Amino acid sequence: MRRLSLSDTIFYNLGDCYMNAAAVLDGPCDLAVLLAEMEGVIEAMPALTEQSKRIGLWTFAKRTSGQVDLTRHVSVIRDPSITRFEQIVPRLDKQRRSPIRIDGPPWRVFVLNPAEPGKDIDGEPPLSALFMQVRHGMADAIRGLQILSRMGRYEATAAHRALAARIPSVEPLDFASPITVHDPGFSLLQIPRRGMVRDGDSSERLAAVAATLVADPTLFPNAQPLRGNVGRTRFVRRRGPQNGVGNHLKMVTVSTKEKPKEKRFTIPGLARAQDLPITQWLVALAPRPIARLMMRIWYTNFDAMATLIPMPRRLVLGGRSVSATFGIPPLWGPVPLCLDVLADGENYNVCAVPGNGFTASRELLHERLTRLLNPETDEDLDAVEATLALMSEQTGDAATRRQGQGADGSSSSPVSVPARAKSP
Repeated sequence: MRRLSLSDTIFYNLGDCYMNAAAVLDGPCDLAVLLAEMEGVIEAMPALTEQSKRIGLWTFAKRTSGQVDLTRHVSVIRDPSITRFEQIVPRLDKQRRSPIRIDGPPWRVFVLNPAEPGKDIDGEPPLSALFMQVRHGMADAIRGLQILSRMGRYEATAAHRALAARIPSVEPLDFASPITVHDPGFSLLQIPRRGMVRDGDSSERLAAVAATLVADPTLFPNAQPLRGNVGRTRFVRRRGPQNGVGNHLKMVTVSTKEKPKEKRFTIPGLARAQDLPITQWLVALAPRPIARLMMRIWYTNFDAMATLIPMPRRLVLGGRSVSATFGIPPLWGPVPLCLDVLADGENYNVCAVPGNGFTASRELLHERLTRLLNPETDEDLDAVEATLALMSEQTGDAATRRQGQGADGSSSSPVSVPARAKSP
């Protein structure tokens, strides 16, 4: 039995809280090869065989006995009508609302349109992809990508071919949806990096884009006036074995120096409360309903969340190259806007989750987000540069005064969010 870290315990304590992801492939994958890759990764990372076990106020990770039965964790979805990655959104949305009900490690994989042995494909093949779901206490986006990067190095055997024939077919759209999400849905978009402005820190620019969008009253009228806080994800260097799993990201509060005159009600200091060890322990040890309420109250103090994660290069799954990877984060309903971006060498793979205060169409949010990340006009560029200028003005001040420190030891840098921004 292994003791979980503090951050892992917090997310295990939030109940049905899952990280969801989709890897879009450049063609129909070989299911037997994929099973061989998954079996190899499980052997190399035995923590994938663990379940959480709560004893009193403490949570531990308990290794399950015997081998992981992949027929209980892997399923096939067949739908030749899916040809574009935007069409996978309904299934991913249903997946994130459906809890994992397996008596085993809390993760599962759905394989969309794998290759069928002995059958030739006439014309353009349907979209092939992997949908992955893992309980947040077990792993976050960073560990998930590290798991994927280990998979393209195994070959299928006759045993894997026989196992592939026993993998069941399912339809996530038929799943029950007992998990409540507090947002109107999410959108996926892929933005080429070749037209992006490359000056400055990419993570900082993404936070500025999120702040600019939320400050637009035509998109988020019910989020006005702004609270003055943006969350940015930073990496946490954790001690422990390389073959472990767990959470390696931390959300750090980025706050405004000059607060808007008109401001919504907030609890002073609440946005930075997550940085206090005492607060983290309270969430980790509290009864699950109270822990979820505490986290939801904390999230309501943010105008936006922005996560930028670089993807491993040349990902290969099931004998196919990965052309796009999207992460669908949980828990963001109380936040007006969450941007989760997985960046490869060619594209930004963006998941946009509008939440509290959003009243416009997601198509309009798509358009504005694309123009701000990849500006085509001076007006688009100026909208983000205005926010970045305010951020840059405070960089010098931040170096001369003490900032609040996160649990990972990284310091928070102030970001100014305008109370109203010109619509791009």
